[in-house]
Amino acid sequence: MIIEILKFILKVIITFCLTNIQDIVILINFFLEASEKESLLKNDHVILGQYLGFSILLMLSLIGYTISAILPIKIFGLLGFLIIYFGLNGLYHLIKDLWKKRKNNNTKNFQEILQNEQIEFIEIHQMDDNIDLKENQSFCDDLKQIVKVSVVTIANGNDNIAIYVPIFVQSTSWQIIAYGLGFLFMVGVLCFVCYCFIHFPPIYKFAQKYAHFISPFIFIALGIYILIDSECFPWLIKIIRTGKWTNI
Repeated sequence: MIIEILKFILKVIITFCLTNIQDIVILINFFLEASEKESLLKNDHVILGQYLGFSILLMLSLIGYTISAILPIKIFGLLGFLIIYFGLNGLYHLIKDLWKKRKNNNTKNFQEILQNEQIEFIEIHQMDDNIDLKENQSFCDDLKQIVKVSVVTIANGNDNIAIYVPIFVQSTSWQIIAYGLGFLFMVGVLCFVCYCFIHFPPIYKFAQKYAHFISPFIFIALGIYILIDSECFPWLIKIIRTGKWTNI
């Protein structure tokens, strides 16, 4: 009995590692972005987003063949475009910030300083009136960052669904529950490992200094990889040619 339980635990760990090895790069990149001092993305967002995205993948896998007939697995590869957008958006803000810093260093004058002081004075007097608005904006920002992480997790989850569906179909009810709980536990372990890796002192110092330069390019590369690896384009071309909606 104990040997069977140990074998099952080992199977859960191996299955999770095989289907989530790419998430290591994704999580490291997110924790890298979260290490930036002015980043809206925080470590809590990364963990919650990863759990949300993975939970959705588990739900899709549990629904199994029913959902795959309506939403083929390959269609999730098209989310790679959204990840590329995240990268391009980050690159745009990076260039914009660098341009602003360069402009401010070259063209600072008294009027700009006076204007900034006037703005700060007005903001101080309006602070009490804007407390509720800022709280709402903060909640919306938190939600956006969590969704951002979960979308990337789902987009990279083609392998998860393809492997989990046949496993769940062949498993009993208690085995499916054990798989789900084991996978969710392993998500926490994976987040912890990636967090510790990024916050190792030499790596953390490097991350704080260069994360905003590296992250956009990693997102762009990841989006392109997902588009290619998911084979969503050949699947889409096949649908256009045949005029038939298939899940293969």
